Amino acid sequence: MKIYGLHTCQEAIQSNRYKINKVYLMKSKDYSKIINSLSNIVYLDKKQFDSLFEYPVVHQGIAMDVELHNVPTISNLKDVNKNYIVAMLDNITDPHNLGAIIRSAAVFGVNGIIIHNRSSCKISGTVAKAASGGLEHVDIYTVSNLSNTIRDLKEYGFWIYALCESGDKYLNEVDMKGKACLILGSECSGIRRLQKENADFILKIPTINAFSTLNVSNAAAITFYEVARQYDFNIN
Repeated sequence: MKIYGLHTCQEAIQSNRYKINKVYLMKSKDYSKIINSLSNIVYLDKKQFDSLFEYPVVHQGIAMDVELHNVPTISNLKDVNKNYIVAMLDNITDPHNLGAIIRSAAVFGVNGIIIHNRSSCKISGTVAKAASGGLEHVDIYTVSNLSNTIRDLKEYGFWIYALCESGDKYLNEVDMKGKACLILGSECSGIRRLQKENADFILKIPTINAFSTLNVSNAAAITFYEVARQYDFNIN
């Protein structure tokens, strides 16, 4: 995977989530303080640097070829502490939305994000850039079946909360402290039937009646904020 952008690369260097195979720097940039502990650095002019990407991106003259390691699995959640929060994303296919959700998760102390291996977009450089360093602070769980994952999470002691405009209760009316899984769906199709049926609660965000539709990344940020508020912003 190729990640890019100053903040994203800086966070990657400081974290233990990546094996950094190669660093690309634009010759006109001085990032010596950031990369002084790294090897295998390639210096490129602007034209060469831009050619690393299939389409124009805001790379700020720094990029890295990396591999994710120590990738967690759902079974790792058996023994997490009582305050562990995960968000399950159903049909989120826009990498910018996924990146924004990861960024909000990092900001508000959500520990993990669960994505489907086929119906969700993959973790990519675009996702990492949109997450602006948040990817290094949130565990990513990739699964093949969301319904089976919900069943596993319930066995591990998690409560399941699905977010939907037609929810039975408002977000702030339910105590979400403890092991919690928050399910969010795409704007087009929302959360699929089985995920709704397997949820313990169907919740909605308080909005004005005249216009109640939110982008999923905005809905995620509000939901994560409410969970953090209930924990007095001391989840971890």
